[in-house]
Amino acid sequence: MDKEKKDFTSTYERLINEDPEFEKDLEKRYQEFILSELLLAVMEEDHISIRRLAKEAGVSPSLIQDLRTGKKDNLTFRSFSNIVEALGYDIVLEKRQRKSHTPAKLKMTHHKRTISKMQHA
Repeated sequence: MDKEKKDFTSTYERLINEDPEFEKDLEKRYQEFILSELLLAVMEEDHISIRRLAKEAGVSPSLIQDLRTGKKDNLTFRSFSNIVEALGYDIVLEKRQRKSHTPAKLKMTHHKRTISKMQHA
């Protein structure tokens, strides 16, 4: 008995077809990955340590470490807001066209750079 083989244009398409929960799980993991990568990049660029950021944000160093490694998947808005503020960024909400959980774009503004650029102008 021959099974009908369906051709997919990508591995992503194949996996979604095989497992309907795959897409939901992927969106969740993608959001955790993006937060982790953003935090790593900003901390590296600003030369800020885990302990210093934790102290300035009023959170535990283990929370910062868990976010950096993608292990933390349950973060309060207050903690997130404190971390973003300690890094000198704003949280910007924008209405998107579609209802997907994956953001169409990510926008962050950095107070420290904006202020220093304005002072040099």
